[in-house]
Amino acid sequence: MAELIIDILVAAPVFLLWLTIVSVLVRPFGIPLPFTPFSWTKHRSVIQSLTFSQYLIVGGVLYFGCGLFVVNVVSNYLGWKYRHGSSLTSGYLLRDVVGSIFAGILFSFFTFSGRPESGSK
Repeated sequence: MAELIIDILVAAPVFLLWLTIVSVLVRPFGIPLPFTPFSWTKHRSVIQSLTFSQYLIVGGVLYFGCGLFVVNVVSNYLGWKYRHGSSLTSGYLLRDVVGSIFAGILFSFFTFSGRPESGSK
């Protein structure tokens, strides 16, 4: 139980840092995500204004998929470094990257709500 709490305490700040990095990465492409990961209403309004392809990349792959990958790598690194419980191999990392990106794509398919209609046609 203590190992899980340590993993969460270390992985949570890393994930929040990743959200800030994504905000910096998407700014040149015209997506004005706030730099602070705690302004949820601003995040929600920007995310809801994205097209499906933008949401697939930003919300699915970058936020969810790569965030999942980063948290998994940190957790496995802690396991390898301090508990000798896991091994970080290139095969594992490749499988984890592909799986995380696929999970991000699936996440975006299930959670995309579409943009509200601005008027009836």
